[in-house]
Formats: sequence, structure tokens, C-alpha cells
Amino acid sequence: MPRTRILAFSDLAWGTGEKGPSGGRVEIGSFLRAVEETDPEIVVFAGDGAYDRCSRSKLDETELFIGLLREIAAAGRHCVVVEGNNDDTMGTYGRVREAAEANPYIHEITGEVQNVCGIRFLGVPTGKERRMARSAEGPVDIVVAHAPLANRVWLFDLPAACIVTGHYGMMAAVVAGKAYVALDCSPASYAVIDREEGWRRIEYVAGTCRIDLRPGERFAAPGCDPALLKDLTEGRGEIPYPDEVEALRRAKRESAASGRKEVFERLLGAGIKKTHIERYLGRGRRGHQAR
Repeated sequence: MPRTRILAFSDLAWGTGEKGPSGGRVEIGSFLRAVEETDPEIVVFAGDGAYDRCSRSKLDETELFIGLLREIAAAGRHCVVVEGNNDDTMGTYGRVREAAEANPYIHEITGEVQNVCGIRFLGVPTGKERRMARSAEGPVDIVVAHAPLANRVWLFDLPAACIVTGHYGMMAAVVAGKAYVALDCSPASYAVIDREEGWRRIEYVAGTCRIDLRPGERFAAPGCDPALLKDLTEGRGEIPYPDEVEALRRAKRESAASGRKEVFERLLGAGIKKTHIERYLGRGRRGHQAR
């Protein structure tokens, strides 16, 4: 398979003040600059492109989003789109689906698998993470989701080498053996994925911080603020997010032998939120209080 470059955005911050030297407002050109600089074959939008909490700009964000998709497609680049939890708030997301049906370079993949440039993408919408993990039929290359943090552990049960999710909680790491990219409020946050028979390099951008991630190597992020770097590579919970995912997946395997109460208590004691435990393992015994 030839080398393919993928650029990923999520939660498009339409109309907000653009960070950096331009000093303008986020518009179509804000995203096209990143596209031109990175030169991808595929541009991924991991939800909340047509209407988003990052902006609430009172603009016609759906029309802006469709205009952006068409501009990218006109240059011969493919767009892969998954619906976010806010996208149909105004009842306009059907226009995005219509634009995809009319253009062979725009792929709306919510709830399905599509092959784009030889890469198998699976689109996972908000709230369907568990169902799709349980009904997965064969491996895919990249999962594109818009998942709340408490639901994301299900994404690691999917047979895929790379997970890209929007919604919130910026992060770039290897989790459960998979490349994991979580984005928020683009274009300030985006990721470039170089792929050739699997992912080979991920450049993750969050404002002025840039992380270089490669398989089997320690990430590089020269000049990145240490506190921000820790958030971006470990998460903000009491334990590093990769450790939380491993603990939850291990507990699922062990609960039958060790007993549900014991496993639940151990996870709570490790600092994992009750909501995260219950979303993955189901509800524990009565009397547990959320932490």
C-alpha cells in the first residue's frame, strides 16, 4: 500500500478568534491553510463540524462546513466525516449527507465502514460505542468517532490499529496497542497521520505544542510546556489514561473469577471514575458513590 497522509480535525470552532499571527476569525480559510501546509490525501472530520459547542457562532455553520468539504474535494482530496452529538442540533445535518451523496470525494461514514484510498474507515457516532464494539465484523484500519470520555474504552475493543475521536479531552498516545488521537476545537487542534501498511507517524498539534509519535518509540515534543505535555499524553485523571484503559479491560476479563464487588472496589481505589467503570462493566453494587 502506498504511503497516505491523513489530516484530522474535530469540533470546528467557526467564528471564534483564531489563535496565532493571523488574528482573524475561524473561517473556511483557517482550515484550508492547514490542508495546504500538510498536503494530505484524506481529511477526516471527527464530528461537530456542522454545529459545535466550540463556537455557537450564530453563523450558518452547516453551510460553512459544506463549503469547506467542497473546497477540499475540488482539489482532489477525500473528506471522511462522522456525525457529532451537536451536528443536528439545528436539524440541518441532512444537508451534509446530501452533499456527500452528490460528491464522490466526500464520505459520510456514520455507523458504517467505507473504503477510502484503500483504507477501511469505521464511523462511530456518539452513544453507539458499546453497540458497535459488540457487533464489529472484521478489522478496519481507522476508527473515527465522536465519543464522550466515559464511552471511549469501548473503542479499544474494536479491531483497528488507530482511533481518532472528537468531542473533548485532547490527547495523543498509544493505548491498548492502538494509536489514539483525541481532538478538540479545531483548527487550533489537529493531527497528521502518515500511514503505510499501518500508521508510521503522527504529528499532533495543540496550539503551539507539537507532539511527534512513532510506533515503538518514545514521543518527541521539544519546547512543549511540561504540564500541557502531560495532559496531552497521559490525560487529566488520577491515573494516566492508557493505564485506566488497560485496568478496565483487564477487570472485564477478571470479573467472573475475582467477583464483581472486588473488581469494582479495586478500580475505584485506583482513582478510576465510577461513571467510567459503570459504562464499561455495568453498574456495581448499590451504595457506591461517584468520585
